[in-house]
Amino acid sequence: MLGLQTQRVLQRRLDVAANNLANVNTSGFKADDLLTEEVDNTGASADVAPTDIRFVRDIGLGRDMSQGEVAHTGNPLDVAIEGSGFFMVQGPNGQTMYTRDGAFHLTGDGQLVTADGHPVLNSGGAPITIESDTGESPQIGRDGAITVAGNEAGHLGVVTFAAPSALSKVGDNLWDAHGQASQPFEGVVEQGALEGSNVRPVVEITRLIEISRAYQSAAQFIANTDSLRQRAIQTLGQA
Repeated sequence: MLGLQTQRVLQRRLDVAANNLANVNTSGFKADDLLTEEVDNTGASADVAPTDIRFVRDIGLGRDMSQGEVAHTGNPLDVAIEGSGFFMVQGPNGQTMYTRDGAFHLTGDGQLVTADGHPVLNSGGAPITIESDTGESPQIGRDGAITVAGNEAGHLGVVTFAAPSALSKVGDNLWDAHGQASQPFEGVVEQGALEGSNVRPVVEITRLIEISRAYQSAAQFIANTDSLRQRAIQTLGQA
């Protein structure tokens, strides 16, 4: 039982580390870490020299919300957030979601959308439409104001939260606030740049190696325990 629980936690850690590595090049991605707690006084006891069993179980995911490195792309529709904020976007069911990924583009009808096609919202929560037939590239100020040929075309909706780590990932690089009230954003946005993932590849690779070795040790422990139990049963059966 204890060995199997250890393997379950290690498998979960392995999945988290692998997912981090898979998103090392995902704009605005925030690295995950498995949260665990030690459990004891369960009422269970060991087979030999009875005593309370203590083991570790996972209780959810924690997230590193630190700033990723900002890289300049030169694309006028790429926008990076500098500070603890999120772009407001429209989710699959019309609800407001949030993202740190500022790799935006325009649809054929001029709507500003994310890389996965979710409409980017303005500060009032409405989709942003930009006239694309002027021949001029949109200009995005550090406060998120969008202008085309000197005319204001909208204002990026950027907000922050008192507990950003309480937001949950819901796919397509989106976050759900689960009812947490947003607050005014006090940082800046930078046009022609993207925030990279804050995943540290060397750390994650090292973690994968450590987890793999620990998993193998746990599997060997279970195999040895099963072998001892079988030999004990055979010995008792011959007595």
